[in-house]
Parts: sequence; C-alpha cells; structure tokens
Amino acid sequence: MVSEKNEAEIKEVLNYLSELVIKYENEEQESDTKRIIEYMTEIGKAAAMAKLELVVVITLQLFSLVAREACRLQMENVLVSIALAFGEIGKVAAGQKMEATAKIAASCLGEMGNTPAFTRTKKETIAIIFALGEIGKSVTLQSLGNVANSTVALLGGTGQIAAIQNFEDAALNAELLLQEIGTGAIERDLKETADTSVGSLQDIVGKTTDRQGLERALLQAAYSLETIIFNADDRCLMSASIVAEVALLNFDRLEVKELEEKLNKNFRGKKRSPGAGL
Repeated sequence: MVSEKNEAEIKEVLNYLSELVIKYENEEQESDTKRIIEYMTEIGKAAAMAKLELVVVITLQLFSLVAREACRLQMENVLVSIALAFGEIGKVAAGQKMEATAKIAASCLGEMGNTPAFTRTKKETIAIIFALGEIGKSVTLQSLGNVANSTVALLGGTGQIAAIQNFEDAALNAELLLQEIGTGAIERDLKETADTSVGSLQDIVGKTTDRQGLERALLQAAYSLETIIFNADDRCLMSASIVAEVALLNFDRLEVKELEEKLNKNFRGKKRSPGAGL
C-alpha cells in the first residue's frame, strides 16, 4: 500500500491495528501488544521513506493514544516499545528532511518524558532519552536547526527530570547525547542548537548538585562541557564556548577534582553507549 501511495487504505489499516493494540493492552497480552506496535512502526518508517507525511503523522497520533492507555495500565515494557517507535519513525522522517513530522515525533516523546500525565520508570525514561537523542542527532545531521533546537530542549528537560528522580543512568545518557548533538551542531554551524545543548547540560547540573548518588552524572556533565568548549573553540563558535565556560566555573565551587577522586578510576576511560540500561 505504501509503494502504491494508497493513503486511505493505509489509514484504515493503522486504525485497525491501533484498536487491536488497545484491546491487547486491556487484556494484558504484552507480547501481542508489542508485536502490533512493531507492525505499526514498520508502516510508519516505510511511509516516512516514501514521504507520505499524512500517513506518518497519523501513525504518530495513534501511538500517542496507545501510549496513554499503556500508561493508565502501567505497562512499562509497552511504553518502552512506543518510545523507541517514536524515535525510529522520527529518525527516518528527519533523514528525509520531513521537518514538521520529525518535530511531531519529538513532541510526542516530550509529552511522555516531561508531563505529569505520564508516570515514568527508570527504564521508560532511558528509552525516551535514547529516542529523543536519535531524532536529535538525525535532525542535526540534516541541519534542520529549528527542529534540532526544540528536540534538544525536550532532551534536556527529560534529563533534568531523570536527575530529580535520581535516575543516574538516564541522566548520564542525556548528557552524552547532548554532548554528541552539541558537537555535531558546532560542526554544522548550528549556533542556537549548540547553545541549547550547553544550556541543557547546565540545567541538568543544576538538578544534580544538591542530590546524593549522582556524582557520575555531575562529572560527566563537566566532561561534556569541556568537549563542547574544545570543539567550539576549534570552530570559532564563541557563543557556545563562552556559555560552556561559564557553566564550568560553577564546578570550581563543587570541587570536581575531589569528586573525581571518589569515583571509580576506570569511569573516565569507560565508554558508555546512550541507551545503556534499557
């Protein structure tokens, strides 16, 4: 149907599948629910590749409805699957330079990660952060500055919530992704996106400084800011460099060097992959 660009029939199929998902959710048939979500994800990705924007938007809207029902039923693994589906579809849409559609996917994730309507577990939070990072990297790669800015802001907001809830792995993932997106933005001269990445890192720091058990997240933020300063200076992107340097000044009073000595010596050389802990 996608290859034939038969949007009306695809819409009917998607509506049927979403109804089936909600039915399985209410029957607590988790494996069947996740299987149908995978089908919907593949349709959404294929539609994005074919630039059938209306079909992609409908897929995202239906996933939002399904997510609310999964939240009501406290189906953690289903919510993780939906978050990853948003990320996959949004990433493909960004790759096709479908700016509005990628922004919708990121906004749906932002709703899952930043609103009281959704109660988040650590696993769900990590999935949301990973998915936002996938979209953020893709829109940055395509130099879609406006969507990159809003996606980074949503990623930073979810990272702050992770810090507040003492989800250190989630906060670390957010910091690593913000560093990667910020560095990519500098390479493409996306000044505002680079600035937003730095600001988001600084906001996460603000949520970690007064909390116990988040020492690694605090230290990772310092490393990420240093990385962005190095890249910004190399590209003469002074705004991001200055903001990052100001943020790093706050670490002087936090005695980061003493903090570093308290941590595992292997941490600094240990490479983490965003999405770890899923």
